[in-house]
Amino acid sequence: MIPILSSLVVNSVEAAVSAATAGAGIARVLSYKIDDLVNSGALVTLLEAYEPSPIPVSFIYPSQCQVPLKFRAFLNFSIPRLRERLGA
Repeated sequence: MIPILSSLVVNSVEAAVSAATAGAGIARVLSYKIDDLVNSGALVTLLEAYEPSPIPVSFIYPSQCQVPLKFRAFLNFSIPRLRERLGA
């Protein structure tokens, strides 16, 4: 491993993305956080060949006869988006 000296250290994804967008250097963030910026050309991805494969996502909740309406709405909203995003 090669140590990397940083002139800027942040503690939030938003700050890292903002700094990278402003030209302060590179940032390591999850792709969904920067999709719009990459699509608009404001940022470019590096080392795509080394990106890890997507991992499965599971929703775990207690077994009930009826799922609460709010939770059912969340599942109906999120599952198709996760399937599209993760290529399932």
